[in-house]
Amino acid sequence: MVGAGVLFGTTGTAQALGPEGMDPLSVGAARQFSGGLLLALIGLVGWLRREGVRLPRPSAKLGWVLLGGAAIMAFQATFFAGTRANGVAVGTVIALGCSPLFAGLFEWLGGTRPSRRWLLATAVAVAGLVLLSGVLGSVGALDPLGLLASVVAGASYAGYAVAAAVLLRRGVHALISTTALLGTSGLIAATILPFTDLGWLAEPRGLVMAAWLGPVTVVAAYLLMGTALRTLSAATAVTLGLAEPITAAALGVLVLGETLTAPQWAGLAAVLAGVLIAGTRGRTRWSSLSRPQGLR
Repeated sequence: MVGAGVLFGTTGTAQALGPEGMDPLSVGAARQFSGGLLLALIGLVGWLRREGVRLPRPSAKLGWVLLGGAAIMAFQATFFAGTRANGVAVGTVIALGCSPLFAGLFEWLGGTRPSRRWLLATAVAVAGLVLLSGVLGSVGALDPLGLLASVVAGASYAGYAVAAAVLLRRGVHALISTTALLGTSGLIAATILPFTDLGWLAEPRGLVMAAWLGPVTVVAAYLLMGTALRTLSAATAVTLGLAEPITAAALGVLVLGETLTAPQWAGLAAVLAGVLIAGTRGRTRWSSLSRPQGLR
């Protein structure tokens, strides 16, 4: 899961090194379409090897696939809307900061009580994220719709994690569940692409960026996340995924020449501490996770 967070964290730097004037929605849709298509092909090969040509019977699992796929695209659209309305720092801290809280809430509603270690790890990491974002002392009046969009983005990311975890608990293979969810998001992205400006793909830097965003930050990252959710609760996985802002900040300093203030360095250390706390917990009691009550 930390590996997935690291790959997610390269997205901002990749876009910063791409062509100027790109439409963020077109980049997000192209990323999900290309990555989702590749994952769908991988999943199809895996399905044929495991099940032959036999088609799956419709079941409640299909609802979780549709929910998870829609959640991924909802995250793309609402995250960019939130950052556009209130700035990258504020939009990011709200979306990433509330996503572990939503994951814990969703699992609690499903009958799984978050551990004290997770609560501590999340509190430390979210506090660090606030410091890392640099929003303290610089936030003016917030756009209410932008604030709502960022909160929905956090809930959407958590919703994907919970949907993927439920599919795994119900016996769906990690590869099949991940590719089904991302393939669904790719289909949704395909309906958005014709209405966006894709001129940046005609530039060499745009092609290089697309080649990184799709195969690496979608295919590889979500396969790692799917594997992690086999043995982690969704709440813990989302907290560990806060390795993403750590990576983004580090690349901003090392690659883009950005500088961090003392409070931001402290925030970086706090987020790292939260990830370490979440990643060194004891054994998970899967008896309560295997059959979430209310997530059927």
